[in-house]
Amino acid sequence: MSDKLFRDGGPHNIKRTGPDEYAMTITLPKDSDGRVARECPIDTCSPSYFKVKPGTGITDGQEIAYCPYCRFGSTPNDFTTKEQLRYAKDIALDEAHEGIERMLKSSLGIDSSGKKIMGGGLLSIEMSYSPGQRPRVWLPFEEEVRRDLVCPQCGLDHSVYGLATWCPDCGKDIFLTHVEAELNVVRAMLSDIGRRRENLGVRIAAKDMENCLEDTVSIFEAVLRAEARRCRVAQNIAAEEIEHFFKKIGNAFQSVRRAEDIFAKEFNVSLLNALSENDISKLVSTLEKRHPITHNLGVVDKKYIERARTAEREGREILLDADEIESAIEFSMKIFIAVHAQMFGQK
Repeated sequence: MSDKLFRDGGPHNIKRTGPDEYAMTITLPKDSDGRVARECPIDTCSPSYFKVKPGTGITDGQEIAYCPYCRFGSTPNDFTTKEQLRYAKDIALDEAHEGIERMLKSSLGIDSSGKKIMGGGLLSIEMSYSPGQRPRVWLPFEEEVRRDLVCPQCGLDHSVYGLATWCPDCGKDIFLTHVEAELNVVRAMLSDIGRRRENLGVRIAAKDMENCLEDTVSIFEAVLRAEARRCRVAQNIAAEEIEHFFKKIGNAFQSVRRAEDIFAKEFNVSLLNALSENDISKLVSTLEKRHPITHNLGVVDKKYIERARTAEREGREILLDADEIESAIEFSMKIFIAVHAQMFGQK
């Protein structure tokens, strides 16, 4: 069989690079937003999966790419996902099947009709060849990642899970950009409450407001937990000890004052030095309203009155407005910026 297993060129630009070696170019499929999946090769990295938009970020001779979660750096090809590798192997196998069929037909003298006739006259033999079913090439199964961001340093359009820290292209710390994007989602929801009140009624609008406050508290807690975890990891604290720390504090970071005490004691960080006493009082009052909203359908109870030290009457519904939540978002961001600067030297 003198024919080659792979033919040069074609849609995958196949080239022979050695006696039994070939190279081919495989274009990875993009999702509906034009992004391509990437995955950190470090087994202990979690969640490890993210997406980038080709043509944005560093587009000229990028030698090192980074994981947005652990900042592992390596060549861009090292971030190929398992599904993409499987897809590439399927394409190579499909090309090999075609080459084997071609070589087999050539060695047997099978013509384009799939037959070969030997002899003639009164005695002739017809040989036919029917190729087997070739394996189907399935596109990579990729996950949906909905936290989209553009790096303010290099312009990379990418998507991540949760609050990532690093840009996958330039490797810069863009944690606060992620945080700002999360808070902007809450701001967008707040700005739409008026329309929903008009179209769906007062109760729906009130529920929207409550959800915005719950989201603000969740972001407050998640950001502080992320900063605390990053600091512990940088100190080379064992993973088991870090998890014990978070188990011990529970949901303490949902409370401004409890979070202040923990950051002062554990990290020597002043959590609230960016706010005035009046701003702190307002933030504490607003975030404390989450308790009755989450646990008592927004009705004031004794626990809330004791924690918030409020004059609101038990049994009445919590008073909450959009300006109050917007202020809480603004105060929270000031805290995040100050904490990040104290812990990691960046603003």
